Order: sequence, then structure tokens, then C-alpha cells
Amino acid sequence: MRIIGLTGGIATGKSTVSDILRGHQFPIVDADVIARQVVLPGTPGFRKIVKAFGTDVLDQETGLLDRPKLAQRVFSDASARSTVNQATHPYIRLEMLRQLLGHFLRGNSAVILDTPLLFEAGIVKWVHLIMVVYVPQDIQKERLMSRDLISSTAAQQRIESQMSIETKRERADIVIDNTGTKPETRENVSRVLSQLKPSSYLVTAFTWIVFFWPAAFGYVGLSALKALKL
Repeated sequence: MRIIGLTGGIATGKSTVSDILRGHQFPIVDADVIARQVVLPGTPGFRKIVKAFGTDVLDQETGLLDRPKLAQRVFSDASARSTVNQATHPYIRLEMLRQLLGHFLRGNSAVILDTPLLFEAGIVKWVHLIMVVYVPQDIQKERLMSRDLISSTAAQQRIESQMSIETKRERADIVIDNTGTKPETRENVSRVLSQLKPSSYLVTAFTWIVFFWPAAFGYVGLSALKALKL
């Protein structure tokens, strides 16, 4: 199974490209969705964050994490960001791995691993191909300010909390330019679809036969850990 690492910078349009790929029937493992799941009440990630920051980071009505309030602290304080990463990243990685194993067991030949921190979190070692969604940093900043209704300073802090989009572009196997309209981005994605599938389905089938049972045991074990919220 070929794993394509889809990444970009904050507000570069990674989710747009992910949706386009989903429309082309590529299965998606979405780290942003998983990151929200691992901090739901009752999870180890939730307990660790509350232990580190107190109940001030909770929405007093729902009991859920107040994500805007936590984000404000994380993007302005490297120590707070490190604390959150240590509390959540192990569980995000385990769930990403569980989902990847599930796609392998279902016989999918290619899967998109959609994660903003592909390089920063070392997940790049998991993938066969790196796809970066790119816009110049001035457009990135403008879009972020408009999307999140934040100041120029706050937008810059969030951009600088990640690896530079220019550096990511240099390390990419495939670059998707998202500076234009959505139809133009859709066309840019269509041009590279043939590069995303494995070159040999015979090798894919052989790999599935050889690794089916180890993958199955891993998937069942990780599913049990998830169910038990350990």
C-alpha cells in the first residue's frame, strides 16, 4: 500500500486538496480530525491537558476543551505548545497507525495521510510520497487572518510555529499550487493523480499476503487500546 503524506502550512488549503482527493476515491487518514478525537472528555489526552493547564482551558458549559483559548496559549508560548504536543502526539500517532492498518487490511492500494505536521512530528518517515499544498507566505498570512479573524501578529505567530512553507515545498515530491481559484486547484490535483497509485499492483498484492496477519494483530490491539481509553 502506498502512503502519500499530504501537508502544507496553516491556511494554505490542505483541507481543500484533501477533499478533492477524497472525491477521487482516495481514502484519507485525517490527523486534524484525530487530534480533536484524542482530547475528547474521558480520553488520556484530555486528562493530561487538564492536568497541565487546569480547568481554565475548558468550556464551562460543555466541559469540552475551549480550543480557541488553548490555541491562543499554544501559539504564543513554545513551552505550552510542547506540553500539548507531549500530551496528544502519542495518541494521534497510534490512531493514525490504526487507521492505516485498517486501510491496508481492506486492500486499499493507496491512502492519503493528511497531516499539518508531517515534517515537524517526524511522520515523514511513514510515507512513500510527499505532497505539499503551497501558497506564498504573504497569501498564507492574509488567508489566515481572514479565516480566523485574528491580528497580523497572531497570524505570524501561528505561521512561525510550523516549518516554513518554502522549506516544505523544497522537500516535496509533488507540489500543489493553491494560489488560484478552487477549479484551478482541482485541475492541479488532477494532473498528478497518476503519480499517486502504486506502479506495481502485483507487488501490492504480494505485500498484502505477507503482512496481513501481523497487520491484523496490530489493528486489533490498537482498537482495543482505543476502546479502553488507555
